[in-house]
Amino acid sequence: MRLVFQTGALLGQRFEGDLAITIGRDPSNDIVIPDNSVSLVHCRLYVDGDRVMVSDLGSTNGTLLNGHRVINADVKDGDILIVGQNKVRVQLPALPPAVPPKGTAITGPVPPLDTILRDDFMIRPTDGDKHPAGELSGNIFGAVTYYLKRKIADGGMGSVYEADQFGAEGFIKKVAIKTILPTYVQKDSFVTSFINEAKVVANLVHQNIVQIHHLGRHEDGYYIAMEYIDGINLTKFMVLHGKLKRFVPAEIATFLVSRICRGLEYAHNKRDDEGNLLGLVHRDVSPNNIMITREGEVKLTDFGVAKAAQFMEIDDGYLVGSVEYMSPEQAACKKVDSRSDIYSLGLVFYELLTGVRIFQCENNDIDATVAKVIESKIPSLQEYRKNVSRGIEDIVMKCLQKLPEDRYETAGELGFALEHEIYSKGYGPTIVTLAGYLNELGKAVLESGL
Repeated sequence: MRLVFQTGALLGQRFEGDLAITIGRDPSNDIVIPDNSVSLVHCRLYVDGDRVMVSDLGSTNGTLLNGHRVINADVKDGDILIVGQNKVRVQLPALPPAVPPKGTAITGPVPPLDTILRDDFMIRPTDGDKHPAGELSGNIFGAVTYYLKRKIADGGMGSVYEADQFGAEGFIKKVAIKTILPTYVQKDSFVTSFINEAKVVANLVHQNIVQIHHLGRHEDGYYIAMEYIDGINLTKFMVLHGKLKRFVPAEIATFLVSRICRGLEYAHNKRDDEGNLLGLVHRDVSPNNIMITREGEVKLTDFGVAKAAQFMEIDDGYLVGSVEYMSPEQAACKKVDSRSDIYSLGLVFYELLTGVRIFQCENNDIDATVAKVIESKIPSLQEYRKNVSRGIEDIVMKCLQKLPEDRYETAGELGFALEHEIYSKGYGPTIVTLAGYLNELGKAVLESGL
């Protein structure tokens, strides 16, 4: 196929491709348009059998085909694409005429030549995206409106808000909106990674992972609309125990960690539509990113920004993340895999059981903290809590081995070990148990006047 630019930054230029062409502002595209009206990754043209298709890739300003906004549509020779403020003419080689299978009887009026045969019915490009019988097919466009009600938290990348999502006829759904600071929006490498990772994790649907609903753009920034969690994070959970001067019950801590294991197991094993392993690693498993709902569900959040966070730099050159919960290989800026998440979860488990953050960052000294993560030996749990069973301590210490090959091989293997520890002797904690405990904890804090 050939693309001829008739207006815009690439006026007069021609590009040719065979099977697939991506268009956008980011240098990773096949055709790069230096125009802010074009999204970083805007649209894709590709060959599907004997058809040429165009797919919008979530662009801000949309992709227009012959004046109509499309998400996925057939393209024919001479069609006009509008990408941002750039007009592009598509030139396709002549295709042999479609011939019905031998012996097929043709009845009724002969369709015009510009009719496209698709599956069991015919669609004309000028008919839009309606099934001939009146059923909907293809593109549906509607505005999604969010109203920010209150700020929930500030973080290193931006802020999180409670918001209402509005739909037709009074439909309202409570969601959380995570915004991205303008500082990072100016970094193309960060934004590209953030967008790509958000697209991938949008299809992570698991009871122990916070669901991402929508990636949007507002003015100069980006935001993610995600599942709203009515509850608290693990940091607040541990703070409440500290105020009451009590340990988290060992079986409650073990149950919490086992649920995060199952979420990680699902994500680590996630494959794309072709069956290829995605190789997802969270990279920021920490108390701030683990939520407990009032119903006792345990959920891991921020999968959508974990990989992008690796592009966030501070003045001393280190990559920003929760350095207090990094694995030694991550702190050393080496390649990481799923066993890095297991190490981070081990640090969370240790802190849940003892109330001690092993790699506490003192005076915001990132250098010293990173050095401790890489070099320091993990003290025995018994130094801080005597009544922890040997089985639980063995599990924690195996997670916290310096070398990845000495840890649990997978999150599923770790999850099985944890569940065996709490259920092998009979009845163990459930989400109902955790919900009841969370309620009792809240009452105890209120009654104490803390």
